[in-house]
Amino acid sequence: MAMASTLGAPSWNPFRCGGTALPVNLLVMAKAIAIALLLTNHVRLLPDPFLPFVPGLDRIPPLLFQRTLQVLFVASAVGLLLNRSVRVSALVLGMTMILSVVASKAYYGNNKTFCGFILFLTSLYQPGQDPWMLRLQLVLVYFGASTNKLLDADWRSGVFFNNWAVNRLHQPLYVVLTSVVPAMLLAKAVSWFTIATELGLSVILLMRRLFPLGIWLSVLLHSGMLLFTGSTFTMFFYAMTASMLVFVRWPEGPIIVIYDGDCGFCMKSKNLIERFDLENMFRWKPYQSGAGRPFGISDIDANRRLYLIIGDKIYSGFRALKMIVLFNPVSYLVTYALLAAPGSGDSKFRNILVAVLLIVFSPLFVPVGEAAYAMVARNRYKLSANSTCRIG
Repeated sequence: MAMASTLGAPSWNPFRCGGTALPVNLLVMAKAIAIALLLTNHVRLLPDPFLPFVPGLDRIPPLLFQRTLQVLFVASAVGLLLNRSVRVSALVLGMTMILSVVASKAYYGNNKTFCGFILFLTSLYQPGQDPWMLRLQLVLVYFGASTNKLLDADWRSGVFFNNWAVNRLHQPLYVVLTSVVPAMLLAKAVSWFTIATELGLSVILLMRRLFPLGIWLSVLLHSGMLLFTGSTFTMFFYAMTASMLVFVRWPEGPIIVIYDGDCGFCMKSKNLIERFDLENMFRWKPYQSGAGRPFGISDIDANRRLYLIIGDKIYSGFRALKMIVLFNPVSYLVTYALLAAPGSGDSKFRNILVAVLLIVFSPLFVPVGEAAYAMVARNRYKLSANSTCRIG
């Protein structure tokens, strides 16, 4: 009862993620995976018991087995999105995929197995606990992937990658590069880079202070694979990138935003952002009220740029805007809907969207973002006719 009164009642709004038995970051992760599963029409892939790993499953009437799985799959995915018994919904959705893997060697795939287990482990989360099982699962995935490649002679020599890129993918960029440098030299370099990155991630993701680095390396790795191959590998791209939310420390309390209350453009921007702040996470306070002073932010500084306070951390300018986007569940759910909507096949739109997001949120883009922010900030009073002195 104490938990229910603290969290509040869960909303039927799929873009809301508060008030459930799961913390916001884990629920956003589970919802992102559910969105990808639904929009890629993964339900049609759920098999009947054909070539099962467990003997005897093939004695179950195939149509009954398949239809039951499909009904449970869709119902639990929708339940997650609508915040209904989220742990049970995650459990059922994960188990339908795990049972599908057990029932059919033809359906089996590493990406599907991973999806099933990450959802299953999410359902085991207990309020107030550290999600160490989920983190360990991801560490094991990267360790297993790197070890598997390291023990494969064709991977170490670059033979596998070269054959895959040239004969299977017909990757134009790779073909052009191999005309400039020896083909096997490039293939071997990419192969060892992949092995080193995956092995490094299995270590980095064990150390809390290195989580931000691990998140970036993981996102870059899987986004690079998507852009290079044009494939999401069924669910692998969606599930692995969404799972990085397990390593995010989501704010427990309100986030304070210090802004210029006399700026019409700032007020319009604030009102627009508040429309999508469905969790009421951000508390907007004009600097003219002295709201920034307790945090060591002078009125002169606050007049020049936006400030964001999350616990003991302070962000300003372009970085503050990025954090507003990153700590809003709507950002992730809309992004995964856009990424998954074209389906699991090749999609130029998806590739462009991923490339743009990588550039904008890359640490290397910060100087460009800060320059653009500074230019807008200097001219903000000219951008709106409603800039008046409203606060003394």
